[in-house]
Amino acid sequence: MIHESAYIGPNVKIGADVTIGEFSIISENVTIGDGVTICSHTKIHANTSIGSGTYIGSFCSIGALPNLKGFDHSIQSGLIIGSNNMINDHTVMARSKDPGRNTIIGEGNHIGHGAYLGHDAKIGNSTTLSAHVRISGYTQVDDFAHIGMSSFTHQFTKVGKFVMVGAMAKVVRDIPHYFLVDGNPALIKKINKVGLERQGFTIEQIGQLEHILHAFANSSYPSLEDEDRTNLIKQFQACEMFLTLLQFIDDSQRGCLRIDP
Repeated sequence: MIHESAYIGPNVKIGADVTIGEFSIISENVTIGDGVTICSHTKIHANTSIGSGTYIGSFCSIGALPNLKGFDHSIQSGLIIGSNNMINDHTVMARSKDPGRNTIIGEGNHIGHGAYLGHDAKIGNSTTLSAHVRISGYTQVDDFAHIGMSSFTHQFTKVGKFVMVGAMAKVVRDIPHYFLVDGNPALIKKINKVGLERQGFTIEQIGQLEHILHAFANSSYPSLEDEDRTNLIKQFQACEMFLTLLQFIDDSQRGCLRIDP
Protein backbone atom coordinates (compact mmCIF):
# COMPACT_ATOMS: atom_id res chain seq x y z
CA MET A 1 0.00 0.00 0.00
CA ILE A 2 1.31 3.41 -0.97
CA HIS A 3 -0.12 6.23 1.12
CA GLU A 4 -1.71 9.04 -0.85
CA SER A 5 0.60 11.61 0.75
CA ALA A 6 3.79 9.80 -0.39
CA TYR A 7 5.71 11.18 -3.36
CA ILE A 8 6.97 8.80 -6.04
CA GLY A 9 9.52 10.25 -8.48
CA PRO A 10 10.21 9.31 -12.10
CA ASN A 11 11.71 6.00 -13.18
CA VAL A 12 10.91 4.25 -9.91
CA LYS A 13 10.43 0.47 -9.95
CA ILE A 14 8.25 -0.89 -7.14
CA GLY A 15 7.75 -4.61 -6.50
CA ALA A 16 4.73 -6.46 -5.17
CA ASP A 17 3.32 -6.01 -1.65
CA VAL A 18 5.29 -2.83 -0.95
CA THR A 19 4.20 -0.43 1.79
CA ILE A 20 5.19 3.25 1.67
CA GLY A 21 4.04 5.36 4.59
CA GLU A 22 2.75 8.88 5.03
CA PHE A 23 4.81 11.76 3.60
CA SER A 24 7.69 9.58 2.49
CA ILE A 25 9.61 10.60 -0.64
CA ILE A 26 10.91 8.17 -3.23
CA SER A 27 13.30 10.01 -5.55
CA GLU A 28 14.11 9.17 -9.16
CA ASN A 29 15.83 5.99 -10.32
CA VAL A 30 14.97 3.98 -7.21
CA THR A 31 14.30 0.23 -7.24
CA ILE A 32 12.22 -1.31 -4.43
CA GLY A 33 11.93 -5.09 -4.16
CA ASP A 34 8.93 -7.20 -3.18
CA GLY A 35 7.60 -6.97 0.34
CA VAL A 36 9.55 -3.86 1.33
CA THR A 37 8.14 -1.59 4.05
CA ILE A 38 9.09 2.09 4.13
CA CYS A 39 7.54 3.90 7.07
CA SER A 40 6.40 7.51 7.30
CA HIS A 41 8.52 10.63 6.71
CA THR A 42 11.44 8.75 5.15
CA LYS A 43 13.35 9.83 2.05
CA ILE A 44 14.83 7.33 -0.37
CA HIS A 45 17.31 9.32 -2.46
CA ALA A 46 18.08 8.86 -6.13
CA ASN A 47 19.94 5.80 -7.43
CA THR A 48 19.09 3.59 -4.46
CA SER A 49 18.20 -0.10 -4.73
CA ILE A 50 16.38 -1.87 -1.87
CA GLY A 51 16.19 -5.68 -1.75
CA SER A 52 13.05 -7.67 -1.00
CA GLY A 53 11.73 -8.04 2.53
CA THR A 54 13.63 -5.05 3.90
CA TYR A 55 12.03 -2.83 6.55
CA ILE A 56 12.94 0.86 6.77
CA GLY A 57 11.62 2.88 9.71
CA SER A 58 10.40 6.45 9.97
CA PHE A 59 12.48 9.63 9.52
CA CYS A 60 15.32 7.86 7.69
CA SER A 61 17.49 9.31 4.94
CA ILE A 62 18.58 6.47 2.66
CA GLY A 63 21.10 7.17 -0.09
CA ALA A 64 21.83 10.67 1.20
CA LEU A 65 24.70 12.87 0.04
CA PRO A 66 28.12 11.96 1.47
CA ASN A 67 28.97 14.05 4.51
CA LEU A 68 31.92 15.72 2.81
CA LYS A 69 32.69 19.42 2.63
CA GLY A 70 32.69 20.56 -0.98
CA PHE A 71 31.19 17.36 -2.38
CA ASP A 72 30.05 17.79 -5.99
CA HIS A 73 26.31 17.11 -5.89
CA SER A 74 26.27 16.35 -9.62
CA ILE A 75 28.30 13.13 -9.14
CA GLN A 76 26.16 10.14 -10.04
CA SER A 77 26.61 7.38 -7.48
CA GLY A 78 24.33 5.15 -5.46
CA LEU A 79 23.44 2.86 -2.60
CA ILE A 80 22.61 -0.87 -2.84
CA ILE A 81 20.73 -2.52 0.02
CA GLY A 82 20.25 -6.29 0.01
CA SER A 83 17.27 -8.35 1.15
CA ASN A 84 15.69 -8.83 4.58
CA ASN A 85 17.37 -5.98 6.39
CA MET A 86 15.89 -4.28 9.45
CA ILE A 87 16.68 -0.56 9.35
CA ASN A 88 15.28 1.34 12.31
CA ASP A 89 14.05 4.93 12.66
CA HIS A 90 16.30 7.97 12.10
CA THR A 91 18.98 6.00 10.26
CA VAL A 92 21.11 7.80 7.66
CA MET A 93 22.93 5.96 4.87
CA ALA A 94 25.13 7.88 2.44
CA ARG A 95 25.69 7.02 -1.20
CA SER A 96 29.17 6.64 -2.65
CA LYS A 97 31.40 9.67 -3.16
CA ASP A 98 32.83 8.27 -6.38
CA PRO A 99 31.17 8.39 -9.82
CA GLY A 100 29.50 5.14 -10.81
CA ARG A 101 30.16 3.44 -7.46
CA ASN A 102 27.91 2.37 -4.58
CA THR A 103 27.74 2.09 -0.84
CA ILE A 104 26.77 -1.56 -0.26
CA ILE A 105 24.65 -3.14 2.48
CA GLY A 106 24.34 -6.95 2.43
CA GLU A 107 21.48 -9.15 3.61
CA GLY A 108 19.85 -9.93 6.93
CA ASN A 109 21.40 -7.04 8.86
CA HIS A 110 19.89 -5.31 11.89
CA ILE A 111 20.61 -1.58 12.02
CA GLY A 112 19.56 0.25 15.17
CA HIS A 113 17.88 3.60 15.72
CA GLY A 114 19.86 6.66 14.73
CA ALA A 115 22.71 4.80 13.03
CA TYR A 116 24.91 6.57 10.48
CA LEU A 117 26.59 4.68 7.63
CA GLY A 118 29.05 6.77 5.66
CA HIS A 119 29.85 6.85 1.97
CA ASP A 120 31.34 3.73 0.38
CA ALA A 121 30.82 1.62 3.48
CA LYS A 122 30.56 -2.08 2.79
CA ILE A 123 28.43 -4.04 5.25
CA GLY A 124 28.32 -7.83 4.98
CA ASN A 125 25.50 -10.19 5.96
CA SER A 126 23.81 -10.89 9.31
CA THR A 127 25.57 -8.06 11.14
CA THR A 128 24.17 -6.05 14.04
CA LEU A 129 24.87 -2.33 14.10
CA SER A 130 23.37 -1.05 17.34
CA ALA A 131 21.65 2.27 17.99
CA HIS A 132 23.65 5.43 17.21
CA VAL A 133 26.60 3.54 15.69
CA ARG A 134 28.80 5.69 13.44
CA ILE A 135 30.34 3.90 10.46
CA SER A 136 32.80 6.18 8.67
CA GLY A 137 33.50 6.27 4.94
CA TYR A 138 35.06 3.20 3.31
CA THR A 139 34.63 1.11 6.47
CA GLN A 140 34.12 -2.61 5.84
CA VAL A 141 32.11 -4.70 8.31
CA ASP A 142 32.24 -8.46 7.69
CA ASP A 143 29.53 -11.08 8.26
CA PHE A 144 28.14 -11.72 11.77
CA ALA A 145 29.96 -8.75 13.32
CA HIS A 146 28.21 -6.98 16.20
CA ILE A 147 28.97 -3.31 16.82
CA GLY A 148 27.77 -1.95 20.15
CA MET A 149 25.71 1.15 20.82
CA SER A 150 27.28 4.53 19.98
CA SER A 151 30.55 2.99 18.75
CA PHE A 152 32.62 4.73 16.08
CA THR A 153 34.80 3.33 13.31
CA HIS A 154 37.53 5.40 11.65
CA GLN A 155 37.43 5.68 7.87
CA PHE A 156 39.03 2.81 5.92
CA THR A 157 38.91 0.45 8.91
CA LYS A 158 37.89 -3.19 8.56
CA VAL A 159 35.87 -5.14 11.12
CA GLY A 160 36.35 -8.89 10.73
CA LYS A 161 33.85 -11.74 10.90
CA PHE A 162 32.29 -12.69 14.25
CA VAL A 163 33.75 -9.59 15.92
CA MET A 164 32.12 -7.91 18.90
CA VAL A 165 32.72 -4.18 19.44
CA GLY A 166 31.75 -2.88 22.87
CA ALA A 167 29.42 0.08 23.37
CA MET A 168 30.96 3.54 22.82
CA ALA A 169 34.23 2.07 21.55
CA LYS A 170 36.49 4.07 19.23
CA VAL A 171 37.87 1.80 16.50
CA VAL A 172 40.87 3.31 14.73
CA ARG A 173 42.51 0.18 13.29
CA ASP A 174 41.39 -3.13 11.80
CA ILE A 175 39.85 -5.84 14.00
CA PRO A 176 40.78 -9.43 13.07
CA HIS A 177 38.06 -12.08 13.02
CA TYR A 178 36.69 -13.64 16.23
CA PHE A 179 37.85 -10.99 18.73
CA LEU A 180 36.00 -8.81 21.24
CA VAL A 181 37.24 -5.23 21.48
CA ASP A 182 36.37 -2.30 23.72
CA GLY A 183 37.64 1.07 24.88
CA ASN A 184 38.78 4.45 23.56
CA PRO A 185 40.88 3.76 21.62
CA ALA A 186 39.61 0.18 21.29
CA LEU A 187 41.88 -2.72 22.22
CA ILE A 188 41.40 -6.47 21.85
CA LYS A 189 40.14 -7.80 25.17
CA LYS A 190 39.41 -11.47 24.50
CA ILE A 191 37.76 -13.94 22.14
CA ASN A 192 34.12 -13.16 21.30
CA LYS A 193 33.07 -16.34 23.10
CA VAL A 194 29.34 -15.66 23.40
CA GLY A 195 29.01 -14.58 19.76
CA LEU A 196 30.94 -17.61 18.55
CA GLU A 197 28.82 -19.98 20.64
CA ARG A 198 25.68 -18.48 19.14
CA GLN A 199 27.03 -19.13 15.66
CA GLY A 200 27.75 -22.78 16.38
CA PHE A 201 31.47 -22.76 17.17
CA THR A 202 32.46 -25.72 19.34
CA ILE A 203 34.11 -25.58 22.74
CA GLU A 204 37.25 -26.98 21.12
CA GLN A 205 37.31 -24.28 18.43
CA ILE A 206 36.82 -21.50 20.98
CA GLY A 207 39.58 -22.98 23.15
CA GLN A 208 41.90 -23.05 20.15
CA LEU A 209 41.17 -19.39 19.42
CA GLU A 210 41.90 -18.46 23.04
CA HIS A 211 45.22 -20.29 22.71
CA ILE A 212 45.98 -18.38 19.50
CA LEU A 213 45.15 -15.04 21.15
CA HIS A 214 47.45 -15.87 24.06
CA ALA A 215 50.24 -16.70 21.60
CA PHE A 216 49.66 -13.41 19.75
CA ALA A 217 49.86 -11.52 23.05
CA ASN A 218 53.27 -13.03 23.72
CA SER A 219 54.63 -12.26 20.26
CA SER A 220 55.41 -9.14 18.24
CA TYR A 221 51.77 -9.00 17.04
CA PRO A 222 50.48 -7.05 15.19
CA SER A 223 53.70 -6.56 13.21
CA LEU A 224 54.65 -10.27 13.55
CA GLU A 225 58.40 -10.24 13.07
CA ASP A 226 59.89 -13.11 11.06
CA GLU A 227 60.90 -15.30 14.01
CA ASP A 228 57.50 -14.94 15.70
CA ARG A 229 55.67 -15.58 12.44
CA THR A 230 57.66 -18.78 11.85
CA ASN A 231 57.00 -20.02 15.39
CA LEU A 232 53.28 -19.26 15.20
CA ILE A 233 52.93 -21.02 11.84
CA LYS A 234 54.72 -24.11 13.22
CA GLN A 235 52.41 -24.13 16.23
CA PHE A 236 49.08 -23.49 14.49
CA GLN A 237 49.54 -24.38 10.83
CA ALA A 238 46.93 -27.15 11.06
CA CYS A 239 44.29 -24.68 12.32
CA GLU A 240 42.22 -23.11 9.55
CA MET A 241 41.06 -20.31 11.88
CA PHE A 242 44.68 -19.31 12.53
CA LEU A 243 45.43 -19.23 8.80
CA THR A 244 42.36 -17.02 8.29
CA LEU A 245 43.58 -14.67 11.01
CA LEU A 246 47.08 -14.55 9.56
CA GLN A 247 45.71 -13.67 6.13
CA PHE A 248 43.57 -10.89 7.64
CA ILE A 249 46.60 -9.43 9.43
CA ASP A 250 48.73 -9.60 6.29
CA ASP A 251 46.02 -7.91 4.22
CA SER A 252 45.45 -5.08 6.71
CA GLN A 253 46.12 -1.63 5.30
CA ARG A 254 45.68 0.37 8.52
CA GLY A 255 47.25 -2.20 10.82
CA CYS A 256 45.35 -4.22 13.42
CA LEU A 257 44.22 -3.27 16.91
CA ARG A 258 46.64 -4.15 19.68
CA ILE A 259 45.88 -6.59 22.48
CA ASP A 260 45.11 -5.14 25.90
CA PRO A 261 48.17 -5.96 28.02
